[in-house]
Amino acid sequence: MLYSCTVAYFMLTSNDILKRVNFAIMFVIMNICVFAVFFNGQRIFNQNDILRQALADVSWTDKPHWFKKTLHIMMTRAHIDLEIRPFGIYVLNYLSFKDLMKTTFSVGNIFHSKKLATQGLQ
Repeated sequence: MLYSCTVAYFMLTSNDILKRVNFAIMFVIMNICVFAVFFNGQRIFNQNDILRQALADVSWTDKPHWFKKTLHIMMTRAHIDLEIRPFGIYVLNYLSFKDLMKTTFSVGNIFHSKKLATQGLQ
């Protein structure tokens, strides 16, 4: 995130159009790579719903007691969502990626506004 904020800041503050385009390309390429990681986290997160639906569709009425008990355990366990949590801080999914992008542009805009304010005072 720090690198994204830095590149966004340099993209906003650069006066040379070639540098601005270069920073924009670096920003897009880097965030596409980050998005791929978040995409895989979202796919794992989506598997929870697929598993729940598959378990709900199982015909259990005419099955033996051990099968019903096992199905009950599996359905109970399926309510705990599978998530990728690097360092236990955040979940890798689309919502986290959206928050990351919003934060990146907010921080870059704050730095840019601060720079403009200090230039106006001098």
